[in-house]
Order: sequence, then structure tokens, then C-alpha cells
Amino acid sequence: MLRILFYILIISFGCFLSNRGYVNKKIQNKTSHLQTASLFLLLGTMGYKIGSDQEIIKNFHTIGLQSFIISAFSIFFSILVTYFLFSFFKKKVK
Repeated sequence: MLRILFYILIISFGCFLSNRGYVNKKIQNKTSHLQTASLFLLLGTMGYKIGSDQEIIKNFHTIGLQSFIISAFSIFFSILVTYFLFSFFKKKVK
């Protein structure tokens, strides 16, 4: 739990710095490259961790099915809630 709060604090600190204009424009333009490199590093690390854990490899079909079901329901209900909220606010504006 403490780790999650630490991550939230770091993100909030970055938002604060950016909103106040403390980040140089040159650095802001390079941010997407840094994010992409960090994402590739994270994905590579996760792939290594998953590939080296025999328990995960053994249960990959079960984990994959559960992940698919969770993803499908998340997408479906996100679209559904967005549609209803959009319809609700569209009626409110008129």
C-alpha cells in the first residue's frame, strides 16, 4: 500500500511541476521519448519475469482466459457507462 501511495506522490509531483511551468520546454518535448523508452524497459522486464517463472508458464492458459474475460468486461462496461453519461449530459445541456 505504501508503494502505491509513493507512486501517486511521484505522479502528483510531476503534475505540479508541469502545471507551475517549472519544466523546461526542451524537456517537455523529450518526454514522449523517455516514456517510450521506459515502457519498453518495463515490458522487457515483465517479459523476463514471466518467462522465468515456471508456475506462470504452466498456468498460462488459465491466466490468459481470465485476463481476456476481465479485459472484455472492462471494455464493455466502460463503453456502456460512457454512452449513458454522454447521453445524460447531452440532455442536460439542451
